[in-house]
Amino acid sequence: MYEPTKIVRGRLEISRVAGELLEQFGPTFRFVPDGVAVGHHGLARLAWHAGPEQGPVAVTGADIAEVQDGKISRLWVLLNPQ
Repeated sequence: MYEPTKIVRGRLEISRVAGELLEQFGPTFRFVPDGVAVGHHGLARLAWHAGPEQGPVAVTGADIAEVQDGKISRLWVLLNPQ
């Protein structure tokens, strides 16, 4: 997983990073898809927004995934400028 400030490798590390986000922002912080994912030929994009469940949107962005054999092999997390 390619984030703006680091590269995270493996399912365990991705789970650890996700857990750190929940600790940092609290249990009501949510990532919400903006529509449905679109893609073809092994590439997919999903736009999203995130923030507190009942609060304002804190960040928006998109995930771009490379898919091989029906599984995500690489994922880029792109954040929109604030």
